[in-house]
Amino acid sequence: MLKAAAATVNVQAALTRKNAIENLHNEFILRNTFTEKSVAFDRAPEDVTSFNQIESHVGARDRASFLERQESGGAHKPTNGGRLSIPTTEARAGSRKNTVEKSLYRAKVNKKIIKYNPYHKGTGKSALVSAAEVAYEQKKFLKYNKNIYRVTSFTKSGDNIKFNLQMIYFRGKSETQTKATHWLTQAAQKPAQDAQAIFNSQMNKLDK
Repeated sequence: MLKAAAATVNVQAALTRKNAIENLHNEFILRNTFTEKSVAFDRAPEDVTSFNQIESHVGARDRASFLERQESGGAHKPTNGGRLSIPTTEARAGSRKNTVEKSLYRAKVNKKIIKYNPYHKGTGKSALVSAAEVAYEQKKFLKYNKNIYRVTSFTKSGDNIKFNLQMIYFRGKSETQTKATHWLTQAAQKPAQDAQAIFNSQMNKLDK
């Protein structure tokens, strides 16, 4: 019975993980396999000598700690206490389903930002034009009105100056609210309900 009980818990854990991954695919946009591979379970040893020793843990590894907030809901705040840097679709090659382009990772962008100071060197407009020109020529990024932009074009003909900005990070919020999905709790419900049937099946295997 101890072996069957340990095997039952392991089957329940495996089924919970399987259901959890399905829930993640249904609830979220998974742009790579990182999140899926972060869901795991620990097997209960089958050589236990007491029912109290039988347990298994199912959940997300520490590297995917954001899944805890997705399970229970709550506020998403930046770790530095400032503003959230939310990638736009332009940073994701035009689609929310894509990952952020490697060249536009926040850590890389931070090293190539031209800050726009409207109170430096003339009027606010001239300072913006100057910053945009530098960002375009040096292939850097422009921080303007808290957001971060890529300067996609810059032309100058006498006093006629034109340039286009493409936002790659929106920084207008200090936090967002995450709705609880219960992706893990729901995944465990069916395996929990089937405990007796799973145990009977494991006992039958041992009897053969």
